[in-house]
Amino acid sequence: MRINKNGFTMLELLAVIIILGILITLAYTGVSRYLKQARNATYEDFEKNITAGVTNYLIEHSGSIPSEGESLIVDVEKLVCEGYIESLEDPNSSTKTCNLESYAIVKRNNDKGYNMDIDYSACLKCIGYQSPACSNSISGIRRLKADSTCEVD
Repeated sequence: MRINKNGFTMLELLAVIIILGILITLAYTGVSRYLKQARNATYEDFEKNITAGVTNYLIEHSGSIPSEGESLIVDVEKLVCEGYIESLEDPNSSTKTCNLESYAIVKRNNDKGYNMDIDYSACLKCIGYQSPACSNSISGIRRLKADSTCEVD
């Protein structure tokens, strides 16, 4: 008697499906970890861009530099409108930016001789992300906003 064995048994198919499931799970976790790291690196770069943009803004607008012991808020929207930084496209949403609610905090400490002691921190607010600097209280601090003629998403 001859047995016709043209296909796979149910056990062999089940084993293949389990192995494929394990491989897909490993690949998914690796890729998702990589994507999260890439998003976090993008947010860190955004914060550095905001800091560099506000530094350049204050170099060209030295009258806006706060006095010793005071702080200043500069909206990211203003920096984008005036060309100091590019629009910050949110990596979590291709149709949104991080421009509207983000800002830079400029704090002038006690100057040392002829050198100004200025601290910069960026508050970046995007979908699903918020910088640690956003937890600082900003009430009562002078704020520079974009002109009403500026249109930034």
